[in-house]
Amino acid sequence: MRNPQFILSLAAKLVIVFFAGAGGSCTGTEAAIARHVDYAINHSDNALSCHRANHPQTRHLVEDVWQVDPRKLAAGQPVGYIHFSPDCTHFSQAKGGQPRDRATRSLSWVAVKWTGSVAPDVITLENVEAIRKWGPLVAKRDKATGRVLKLDGTVAAPGEQVPLRQQFLVPDPKRAGQTWSRFKAILRSHGYVVEDRVLCAADYGVPTTRSRLFMVARRDGRPIVWPEPTHFKNPAKGQKKWVAAHTCIDWSIPSRSIFEREKPLAPATLRRVAKGLKKFVLDCGDPFIVPVTHTKSGDRVHDISQPLPTVTTAKGGEFMVANPVLVAAFVEQANGGFNTSVAQDVRRPLTTVTTTGAQQRLVTAALAHLRTNCDARDVREPLRTISAGGEHHALVEYRLSQEAEAGALRCAAFLMQYYSEGGQWSDLRDPINTITTRDRLALVTVWIKGDPYVVVDICLRMLTPRELANATGFPPQYILTHGHDGRMFTKAQQVFHIGNAVPPPLQQAVTAANCRDIDLPTRAEIQAAA
Repeated sequence: MRNPQFILSLAAKLVIVFFAGAGGSCTGTEAAIARHVDYAINHSDNALSCHRANHPQTRHLVEDVWQVDPRKLAAGQPVGYIHFSPDCTHFSQAKGGQPRDRATRSLSWVAVKWTGSVAPDVITLENVEAIRKWGPLVAKRDKATGRVLKLDGTVAAPGEQVPLRQQFLVPDPKRAGQTWSRFKAILRSHGYVVEDRVLCAADYGVPTTRSRLFMVARRDGRPIVWPEPTHFKNPAKGQKKWVAAHTCIDWSIPSRSIFEREKPLAPATLRRVAKGLKKFVLDCGDPFIVPVTHTKSGDRVHDISQPLPTVTTAKGGEFMVANPVLVAAFVEQANGGFNTSVAQDVRRPLTTVTTTGAQQRLVTAALAHLRTNCDARDVREPLRTISAGGEHHALVEYRLSQEAEAGALRCAAFLMQYYSEGGQWSDLRDPINTITTRDRLALVTVWIKGDPYVVVDICLRMLTPRELANATGFPPQYILTHGHDGRMFTKAQQVFHIGNAVPPPLQQAVTAANCRDIDLPTRAEIQAAA
């Protein structure tokens, strides 16, 4: 990471990262070995500019990975560790039935080039689990005629020889995994012991369930070590629970009402919102308190039926801003196809962040308290006084302003239209009737520890690049907005960089487990030698 003093690398063995991107793998590697990476290599100038802004001590090569000469770069120095994160898009199941690119799928072979040239002690490679099915590609065939399907969507004429570059190529299911097996076999022929395993980032304290395949190859006679999980989905006594998605969300950022958009949301999106609202708000009925600052210990969220923990002015800043926000929220899954989940509870880790970032959208429901001592409150406003039990407040009447009641009726109509599993007064597949009576408010009533609330608005917004970086495990000070030379990155570029990144804590766990015994002096030792 950034250091005002440039440190001259005097390490006995080099550390190199290929396909470095914006710096996820390097950040994790540096945390594991306590010193900077020597070389970061990528063809993308923008990605390495972001990398250089955060890792100024590393030497950056903006080059095609195939064009880098191993012996020339090493210049006689032994190589201790190399990490590879080749493009995974043409292996990913998210690619669906789309054509595959042979060159992209062949990028992993660069690791073989380096093992044959400079024989690093340890190699790690990260990709999607589907790389295990890496095999030859074949032309997709038209179901009706059996003839080759072209990239432009047309079908080859009878007897036509279609050039390879024009063929719609897909994995050959009969030879799935052949190339991956051959790849590992060649590494073994170079003297390496090779293992691979799928690891989930959430098991290592990252608030995302992103799972990645890691391959470890080493030739120094020491055993391959797989890091033990530090967090658990269902923890036993004494174990840590997965870090929840809400910890990476900035709750102070306002969302937009789904009812007041210039361009209406797509029906599929509205159906997902409705189902998520039913599952995580109406059926759950469990909003929670989120501190606006981080805490050093204890829960980061608190049951609203319990008193707020002591507000102190301690240096640790447990609750330095005593303005908790009442939130009933979930994360909508905006993608379809291979992912059948419509939404995720914000108390669970975020799903995989991709290069588009469009899969996760925060949905919040504004709740109006129906007790006599409360009125409708926006989720971004401070919460009213919280009693320890709340049972002593008798329910006298629904006290909603005209504006809040109109919002509640609007939400009721929305749920009746888009939540299609029935259970209301009329079948949701029937035409919607005009909602005029307060009895209809029961449709969107949420009971929380004996207190009734009514949903008066539903808001939705995309997660910001910073929130996505938080979910991926980047440190909060990591620079996302600009490069080393001041160039500014658009939001789309920032999301692309994050979606391409390896979760740093996951990389740190794998690297630390396998590089402890390599001759890689620490940063302090390098400074002392200098």
